[in-house]
Amino acid sequence: MKGLWRACLVLMAAVCIWPGGMSPAEAAPQVIEATGVYIMGDNDSPKIARDAARQEAMRAAVEKAGVYVESYSRTKNMQLTEDDVKMISGAVLKVIKEDSVPELSGKTWKYTVNLTAEVDTDNIDFKAMLAKKDEIEKLQQERDALKKQNEELLQQYQKANGLEKRKLGTRLETNYDYGKIFDRSMGNIQRSEYTKAIDELTTLIGDRQVTGNPRAYAYYLRGRAYYGLNRPHDALEDFSAANATKHDNATYPIWRCHQYEGLIYYDEGRYDDAVRELEIAWNYSDKQDQALANDLRTARLAAERAKNPPPQQPAEQGSGSSSGRIDWTKILTDIIIHSMDKG
Repeated sequence: MKGLWRACLVLMAAVCIWPGGMSPAEAAPQVIEATGVYIMGDNDSPKIARDAARQEAMRAAVEKAGVYVESYSRTKNMQLTEDDVKMISGAVLKVIKEDSVPELSGKTWKYTVNLTAEVDTDNIDFKAMLAKKDEIEKLQQERDALKKQNEELLQQYQKANGLEKRKLGTRLETNYDYGKIFDRSMGNIQRSEYTKAIDELTTLIGDRQVTGNPRAYAYYLRGRAYYGLNRPHDALEDFSAANATKHDNATYPIWRCHQYEGLIYYDEGRYDDAVRELEIAWNYSDKQDQALANDLRTARLAAERAKNPPPQQPAEQGSGSSSGRIDWTKILTDIIIHSMDKG
């Protein structure tokens, strides 16, 4: 019977939206409550149990935010695709309060995490978000990938024993701790709240105990925030610092520094440098990123044109006519005017 309960992760559908009876257009900000529960198995860490429950509560909150975003968009006569709704709901959801409650149920411990979040439609420019859809989608894909990675690591942790379980537990706790900061920062960048992201990431970078992959990723994300603020030189400094920090790209996609370095160099007309960085990014990628492929293709064409500019057409000669032909009308008019002046 214990095996059935061992590290069972339970999603709670206890999610509600209030105030009741209000239409989406009337409720700003819209408040969402979500609950996640993790039932602990033998030798499970209470900290991991709490963080796993929080991740499940966040998933439920995002799903409910999606329902609200879709409903709200209809009141504004906006046609959003399913992917648009997912992207926007993940970006606009803000957690404003959370608490965790450990509880003994029979012989089994469980952790319950209650989240209060909000979607403030009055301060969200949906059209502006759609205009920079590609950039927001990239960040959302990173957020989703990190959460999926934690889910897979949690499954390994649940099945492990002894030393292997302790090692996986340490790694999972680290991922959860930094994951909260990174997820908040990416949400701020998606909402164009760049300064908030920079402030939180600067605090993390200032902690000398933060090393390796998390430190490199913090530099990368802060560079993304500077890039959003149109501060390319600050962004390049952070991307360079990320690349110089020891990392392996296994946990975080730090290789994307090269992609944004390439974009900055392209904007500066440094096409060879742009090609170099974008090629590095492409080689690290899964070769499925169409936006990255397009950026690399564009940079290569620009570099080729810069090296081999098309020959200039020689200027055509003529007596004042752009076509090179004699303008008899102008000549006769000048003669008549000259004769009238003499007379």
